[in-house]
Amino acid sequence: MRKLVLILFLSVSIAGFSQYDSLNKLDEIVLYGNFSPEFNTGYTVEIITDTIINNEINSLGNFLQKNANLYFKQNGNGMVSSISLRGTSASHTGVFWNGIPVNSSLNGQTDFNTLPINSFDGIEIRKGGGSVLFGSGAIGGAINLSDKVLFQQKAKAMILLGGGSFKTFKSNIQGIVSNEKYFVKISLNAISSENDYPFKDTNLINENGQFKNYGIHSTLGWNFDDKNHIVLHTSFMNTDRNTSRTLTAASNSKLINKNNRFLFTWKNIGTQYISDLRLAYLSEEYNYYFDKDLLNSSQNRSQNLFSKYSFNYFFNKNISLNTGVDYTYSIGQGSNISNISQNDIEVYALLHHRVFSNLVYNVSARKGFSSNFEIPFIYAADLNFKISNNFKVKANYSTNYRTPTFNDLYWEPGGNPDLKSEKNSSAEIGVDFQNKNAKFDLTTFWIKSDNLIQWVPVTADFWQPKNVQKTSGYGLEFSIKYKKIIDDHNFQFQAQYAYTVSNDDSIDKQLIYVPYNKANSNVSYNYKRTYFNYNLQYTGKVFTTSSNSQSIEDYWLSNVEISQNFLKNDLKIGFRINNLFDENYQSVAYRPMPGRNFELNINYKID
Repeated sequence: MRKLVLILFLSVSIAGFSQYDSLNKLDEIVLYGNFSPEFNTGYTVEIITDTIINNEINSLGNFLQKNANLYFKQNGNGMVSSISLRGTSASHTGVFWNGIPVNSSLNGQTDFNTLPINSFDGIEIRKGGGSVLFGSGAIGGAINLSDKVLFQQKAKAMILLGGGSFKTFKSNIQGIVSNEKYFVKISLNAISSENDYPFKDTNLINENGQFKNYGIHSTLGWNFDDKNHIVLHTSFMNTDRNTSRTLTAASNSKLINKNNRFLFTWKNIGTQYISDLRLAYLSEEYNYYFDKDLLNSSQNRSQNLFSKYSFNYFFNKNISLNTGVDYTYSIGQGSNISNISQNDIEVYALLHHRVFSNLVYNVSARKGFSSNFEIPFIYAADLNFKISNNFKVKANYSTNYRTPTFNDLYWEPGGNPDLKSEKNSSAEIGVDFQNKNAKFDLTTFWIKSDNLIQWVPVTADFWQPKNVQKTSGYGLEFSIKYKKIIDDHNFQFQAQYAYTVSNDDSIDKQLIYVPYNKANSNVSYNYKRTYFNYNLQYTGKVFTTSSNSQSIEDYWLSNVEISQNFLKNDLKIGFRINNLFDENYQSVAYRPMPGRNFELNINYKID
């Protein structure tokens, strides 16, 4: 704790000192932090805004599958959902909340079915190795869930209500009040479902699949003056769900997750600098009941105190230096983890340089220290070269890492306190083309990882994690967007495709649950107050055994939505058909997903 106090004192002191700079506020600054396109000129960065987010009530995983062509495996509808980005595992994608890492300290992952999209104003997706800027785990990429704070005169509310098949009910209520000095946003969300869909071509139904998620999120901001503002973010989420049966076995188990998050930010903006201080408290707790009718459960919990200070100095219009220090104090305890603690401190620096009007590059490095293991020195470089007004070339190279989790180190029985951090190298090169109506993006990438942590059998009934696996991979990503407006007719088309090879080098086989092919497309048409969208998703075959002897077949999913606006566009009523052609498919072996199902959504805005 003495280290924590020292880091916080230094951070506040630096931030406070910068207040006395007599310089005026910067005229134009990109304020996205480490997800800013300015700091990621050689990477693929996609930003999804609230205009798209608030079109539906959905979990984050289902939303990203539809809109960003990301691959998720789900243990049945509404159950645990984990991401695989560029062929990496769920613990190799960094997930952030307003710039603060929120992956579990216990298993290093995020369950995307526990996160409602409507509580956030933006989603930033940054693909490729990013450990220098984002820390442990950002090997396949990183995702940031952001809240937008605008100090302007505003008062509005939004009510989203939905209902659908399998007795599913959804709701989200938001309210925003702000002026030049204050900003207040409150968001309430809830979803519940009997989730008792039939398993197609069998006599079974999805027994024990009931779930309910609810949460409250708030953002409170205070604008001191034209240079300083502070924001307090809070988030309380509870997920209570039974765990569905499979094709081969019934289930009577239950899983309850609780996540509480607090984040305080202080941003100070001068003529040539941005000073940013973030202090956070994150807690997570889960209770697993093997038999929900009994009181006995396995309970584990972690708590994290996180502080981050970054200072971005602009030498001139072409050169800037972004530096930062991160400190984390973590505690883990529970049925399978004894009371343990961990201290991590990391520092990084990034130099941004626009050499010419058409050539920009970044070079960066990071080094960390932990009380429980070694954190390697890593570095990265990226560039963006504009060949013409419409055509760009981008490239990057990075070294990355992932540290062992509490479960890896201390799980009883089996934890291995002698584990080393995973190491990774990755590179990519791509081209972008954009004009008034169209945007085209083509990227190729390469990834190689060493010391990957894998749980392996020591005896017939005892498993332990070891640094044994080496993997390598490569792939190609393609996206195209096109829009055309003719009078009151608005046409839009978007298509994305990814080819991914992710190889276990020890046996020369494709890693499990990594599809070679993944594609997604959206065709939409808007005429005055009427909107139509057709979404088509393709997921290629995935192997379910390391020997590649067993697999889940590929599948196509079609989803159709039509909506109509009323009351000067303040009221929107939409109807959606999911899995239009009643495809029989599985995301995880022996866990069928729903067939054709329906949703009715009502969106009412008050300004």
